Amino acid sequence: MELDGLLQQLRPFLRFLDIFVVAYLLYRIYMLLSRTRAMQLLIGFGFILILDLLARRLHLETLSWIITNVSSYLVFGLIVLLQPELRRLVSEIGRMPIFQWVNAPAVLPLEELTEASISMARQKVGSIIILLREIRPQTIIDNAVRVDALITRELIETIFHKDTPLHDGAMMIENNRIIAASCYLPLSNSRVLKKTHGARHRAAMGISEETDAVIIVTSEETGKITLMCNGQMYTPIKGDDLQTRIQELWNRAKRKKAPEKKEEGATL
Repeated sequence: MELDGLLQQLRPFLRFLDIFVVAYLLYRIYMLLSRTRAMQLLIGFGFILILDLLARRLHLETLSWIITNVSSYLVFGLIVLLQPELRRLVSEIGRMPIFQWVNAPAVLPLEELTEASISMARQKVGSIIILLREIRPQTIIDNAVRVDALITRELIETIFHKDTPLHDGAMMIENNRIIAASCYLPLSNSRVLKKTHGARHRAAMGISEETDAVIIVTSEETGKITLMCNGQMYTPIKGDDLQTRIQELWNRAKRKKAPEKKEEGATL
């Protein structure tokens, strides 16, 4: 009886909690699907539902009969087509802050990354390495070559070797794994960039403006190492300082909006 009385007193709060949880889940689902082609499928399915309602209201019996008989197959079709997004949704729920005490904190394999970057810079091998944080450019990943491999210096240098088919584009790293290669990025018109900067630096700046990732760039022309994050560029980075600089940028918890006008070579 005491428990029933307590639940009765908490009922207004429980109703608010119920609405909040449902709203938050719908928001997370929308944010996940809005970055994928699955949103087009859902829009199409919503259009069919609206058409069904109109057919019933206007007594269009033939159209209503067709939609009614096809709708059950459409539901199963959506489930099949949305399997990758559903798995990703469950994965993102597991990465929510409330569950972080279960997951071990991610530790970047900086030694492998820095050794590979220094080696490629010394050999003047062009590369873009993107260390993803919270914002995931799903469309770019979907159009890239999926890798899913451990981070090693040898693999990184092999991917960016000029004679390999994956060298043209960027590499993406997430949760201590190489998840994609040959990623084509949006080009930036930032004032930070000079006319001497080529497509590689403009692409790296473009992804840094749209995400909170830390980007490592090695120049094919000069052999310099550049770091980019939140629309800012740090160059040149000495090999001895590279690991420290990456860690400092990685530890910045929140993405800050980059000012319109910045100076090249900003200090951390």
